[in-house]
Amino acid sequence: MTFLTSAIMSSNLISISEEKSIAEAASLMKTHDIRHLPVVDSYNELSGIISVTDIAKARDTAESIKEIMTPRVRVVKKSANIKTIIDQMLKFKISSMLVAQNEDVVGIVTTDDLLQLLFELLDEEDDLKKLETEGFLDEGWDDDPSYNYPLRPGHIN
Repeated sequence: MTFLTSAIMSSNLISISEEKSIAEAASLMKTHDIRHLPVVDSYNELSGIISVTDIAKARDTAESIKEIMTPRVRVVKKSANIKTIIDQMLKFKISSMLVAQNEDVVGIVTTDDLLQLLFELLDEEDDLKKLETEGFLDEGWDDDPSYNYPLRPGHIN
C-alpha cells in the first residue's frame, strides 16, 4: 500500500517572523493548538522552524525566535511516499517535515499525522484485540513477590 505525503499533510500552515519573540511563538502555537511553526525572514522566505521543544528549552522568552529556531529544515515533495518521511524523521530524530510543491512550502507532516494514519489503518475489531493487555501480564502479577522489589532512584535492577 502506498501513501503520498499529500494524503496526510496539514495544509493550513501558520508561519511566524524570525524577529518575533519566543513568547509570541508560544502564544500562537497555543491559540492554534499546534507544535511547530515555519519561520520566515523579512523577505517572507523560509529561514527555519520552531517547535514547542525549542520553546521549552528557551531561557528568555523575550528573545527573538531567530536565537533558538532550527535553521536547517527538512523538506519533502508533496508527491513523495510517506516512507520517505518516516525514514527521514527516524534518521534525523525530528518530529516534523515541511512539504513543498515546486518552490512553495504547502504543508507540514508531523508525528501526529503519522500516528493518525496508523490508527486509521488498524482494523479495530481484529488488530486492536491483539494489542489488548489480556494475556500480556500474568494473572496475579501484583501478588508475585518478584514484582515487588524496591528501586533506588537512578538505578535499574
